[in-house]
Amino acid sequence: EFGATHAVIHSPFLWFGSPLVYFAPEISRAYVRDGVHAVLEPLLPLAESLNQTFVIETIADANPRALVELVKSFDSPRVRLSIDTGHVFIMERTGGAPPDQWVLDADELLGHIHFQDNDAHADRHWGIGDGRINWRAFFKALHATGASPRMILELLDVNDILPSMRYLTEQGLAR
Repeated sequence: EFGATHAVIHSPFLWFGSPLVYFAPEISRAYVRDGVHAVLEPLLPLAESLNQTFVIETIADANPRALVELVKSFDSPRVRLSIDTGHVFIMERTGGAPPDQWVLDADELLGHIHFQDNDAHADRHWGIGDGRINWRAFFKALHATGASPRMILELLDVNDILPSMRYLTEQGLAR
């Protein structure tokens, strides 16, 4: 009814927010993967008919491989990865991959980005440029993949929207 094209689903690996999730026993990852398939597969025909895409968002994930493998396991253009820049930046503090590495690992599976900045201590949803994320590296990685994800500014304060766009434009990262 709203014409939405994406449904954001939080990572099922939330409780595995560790760089070691990829190295967990296959049976542990398979249990989660099978559960996600049981929920989403019956909905894929409906998503197709509505021209919708399910995007699985990074939450407390540190290693891109588990989510990338989950998205690949569907073998469907209707299931893609969503990167929340603030979430992955926070997880970098615990040994996780930096935001630009998430982009490179997701490659053509990247379907959605929640843009926010922070100081790596909390999920603050600050304006872009107000925190410590390396935006130049992030956009360089995005350009290298050729991915064309839906991009959303997910900011705490609506007054940060125009300054965020101005920052990205002045840095030569957006138009």
